[in-house]
Amino acid sequence: MEHQYPALFSELLVVFVASLVSVVVFQRLRLPDTLAYLFAGGMIGPFGLGWVADSSDIKFLSELGLVFLLFELGLEFSLPRLMSIGRSVFGLGSLQVGGTLAVLGAIAYWQAGLSWHSALVIAGALSLSSTALVVRELRHGNLTHRHHAQLAISVLIFQDLAAIIGLILVQAFGTENALPLADQILETVEKGVVLVAILLSAGKWVLPHIFREVTRTQSEEVFVLSVVVIILLSAWLTSTFGLSMALGAFLTGVMLGENEYRHQVELDIRPFKDILMGLFFVSVGMQIDFSLLGNPTAYTVLLGVVLLIVLKATVTTLASMLLGEPITTSLKTGIILAQASEFGFALLILARELGVITPDLASRILLIALGSLIVAPFMVRYSFEISQLFVRLIPGSQSPREREFSRIPPNLTDHVILAGYGRVGQMIGKLLTANGIPFIAMDTDPHLVKRARSTGASVIYGSCHRLDLLKRCHMERARLAILTFKSLEDAKRVVSEIRSRGYKCPIMVRTEHEGNYADLLAAGANHVVPEMLESSLVMSAEALLLLGFPKAAVDEQIAAERQASIVPSP
Repeated sequence: MEHQYPALFSELLVVFVASLVSVVVFQRLRLPDTLAYLFAGGMIGPFGLGWVADSSDIKFLSELGLVFLLFELGLEFSLPRLMSIGRSVFGLGSLQVGGTLAVLGAIAYWQAGLSWHSALVIAGALSLSSTALVVRELRHGNLTHRHHAQLAISVLIFQDLAAIIGLILVQAFGTENALPLADQILETVEKGVVLVAILLSAGKWVLPHIFREVTRTQSEEVFVLSVVVIILLSAWLTSTFGLSMALGAFLTGVMLGENEYRHQVELDIRPFKDILMGLFFVSVGMQIDFSLLGNPTAYTVLLGVVLLIVLKATVTTLASMLLGEPITTSLKTGIILAQASEFGFALLILARELGVITPDLASRILLIALGSLIVAPFMVRYSFEISQLFVRLIPGSQSPREREFSRIPPNLTDHVILAGYGRVGQMIGKLLTANGIPFIAMDTDPHLVKRARSTGASVIYGSCHRLDLLKRCHMERARLAILTFKSLEDAKRVVSEIRSRGYKCPIMVRTEHEGNYADLLAAGANHVVPEMLESSLVMSAEALLLLGFPKAAVDEQIAAERQASIVPSP
């Protein structure tokens, strides 16, 4: 007897197969997984090959994906962290979101002839930038510690907060009742306040007891089920208030963000979140009418992508400069944040379902947002080069790199190049100065560089990863180069390049991470100082001396451990 599978099973199978193939291909191209899911949805959806209908079942599963996305976002929302970077978050963040919202809203209202609430929703959705894409690219390029990257991440935090407010407003715009719009918004906000009070109270007085009881079972299955039930209950509660399920999930994440079980919750929920998030973006892709690209609308979409990128980059750059940041830092921050957001997709889809914007307009805006996301990875990766290009186009301006080079004494010789001017670097510089040895230092923290210059130290902004900067520091005439790296791979690569250029000066490498240092010495380093290893050896030596062991015996043991750790036996 032939078994008949339900239609949902077949549709889910097609969705997962298409998603798998797309993700593999896009990862080979170093493109975000989000784009892969959107592409898969467009290919198999009703506007593509038509293999999957835009069914209510798929939509429901995609909404669960949004619920888990907002829950994870809430887990990362930390009030202490927010307060520590409050100036960047609330200062630059509010200027960026407010400025972008005003410009895009004005264009949508006066040029496109939309109603003010439709224009506000579209402008709000497009004013957000992609947290997942930006953070992924910054981490891939080891740029997260740079000042402009920290500014961008601060703005993204503020945008995440603004997105939650956007959820409430879209819900109010789509509510059908006889009340005036202002009263509807007030009513929605009042519901939100009551909901926040209920959930935060539960998080403070109820959830800790629940998790303590759950952990006593020592069962991973019970723990995971408990987390899933808590998320779904909070989503159900917000839906009964007439608000978005995602809002309840976000608030639940905030409740657990300061909880001692936060990291375990994050690890356990990730598989659910990743799969359901994929379904969410596939469903978004299914709702984009790619056939619009086959007619004159394609030029409108292309113009919209260019306009969105230029406007967002310009507004962010001006906002950053208004707060006193250098033009290159501001440009790099603006370029990084010049794309739309995956959360903007969620706002647009919700607005379409509530009738705030028409399906045809939603498809066009989604295409513009998608176009900006396709370009975004390359803009983040090459933000430095793009910013330098624009700086050169400004008449009479000198690039920041040229200004930094001008700070290096042209006749510097028999000096030490010191890369990294934190506490350790400052102590080395102090001792070098006390012994009459000139040095030129560099660091990637602009505030640290500014403070060091105010004390008269010869410090420039830059990284020893850049060989052109080392060349400008007259490495061929240096007595010693002390270079600091976070990873051994970076250290080996840079030291090898230095030696391949023919520089003969001794190189001392300071590393934060431990590992096999034999390859680093073989690449051309003369001495390696592992920070963690040296700290542990100093403490061990002091402990042995306090225990009464002879200093000569202690020194011999420490030397043997140092030699064995830095150059392991084959």
